[in-house]
Amino acid sequence: MTEGSGRCAAIPVVLDEDTRGALQRIASSAKAQVRQVLRAQIVLAAADGAGNAAIARRLAVGVNTVRKWRGRFAEHGLEGLKDAARSGRPRRYHDLVRVAVVAAATSIPPGPAATWPTRPSPPRLRVPSPPRYRPPRSAGSWPTWT
Repeated sequence: MTEGSGRCAAIPVVLDEDTRGALQRIASSAKAQVRQVLRAQIVLAAADGAGNAAIARRLAVGVNTVRKWRGRFAEHGLEGLKDAARSGRPRRYHDLVRVAVVAAATSIPPGPAATWPTRPSPPRLRVPSPPRYRPPRSAGSWPTWT
């Protein structure tokens, strides 16, 4: 913290020529993702000595966004500018099953058929069928609409 201000000093960013060149290529790229361009611009501005608030104003982002990417770059370098792994629902099927399904779907149809049937054959691919809706036992029979 700086004395008397109650604020943390901005993390200094120092770039070598190779890293600066890589960041400048990303920042000026027309094909890079917008978020990658923004992150590169933040780091380049930080390396030029701009403060977090000035960078945030110039790029129209929050100061916390600037702090985050400045800190991640200082700690991890260019790798720190990549998206972190996200948690989420685990995959339903193993990678080998996914490969088998794609291979079967892109292969030539078996036998004299000119096209694949509309429904894949799960027993042949050994892919478990998705669960089907079943009414709870307490519901009795299906409702009737009259």
